[in-house]
Amino acid sequence: MTPNTGVDGPANAVQRGSWRAHLAARLFAGHLDRQLAVGFVGPIGSALAVRAARLESDAERHSVARALRRAVVESRRGRPLGAPTVPVNTDNVTAAEDVIDRITLRLHSPRRVNARGMARLQRVLSDGCGPLYARAGGNLDDRLRAAFAAL
Repeated sequence: MTPNTGVDGPANAVQRGSWRAHLAARLFAGHLDRQLAVGFVGPIGSALAVRAARLESDAERHSVARALRRAVVESRRGRPLGAPTVPVNTDNVTAAEDVIDRITLRLHSPRRVNARGMARLQRVLSDGCGPLYARAGGNLDDRLRAAFAAL
């Protein structure tokens, strides 16, 4: 079994990745997130390990927390006029506000996060046809609870 970034630490996984692994991690982030979300791990230095380390970074944690908070604000105040974003599903976001608050607190805490949970959150945010966004199906609360459990 190959170690994942949780064993060696995110900083070492990124340092050991080749420029090809870094490029692949950026270009194929969505595909790698799908793999990480279901528990795949890659050897240190692989594109999967580089992506996992990026997801576990403070910058990514804070970015995801901000995006979730923006969704809550938009559900309360409405979408800004002319915003170039997909409108959120107000009912789903309102129903999931409690879990969104817990997730954002966890993401801002000093405790380490797991790439699997972060990949699941990233998938919720990036799926324009998912339950976070208007005219989409699914249960946002359940998806966020699963991601929170995996953090």
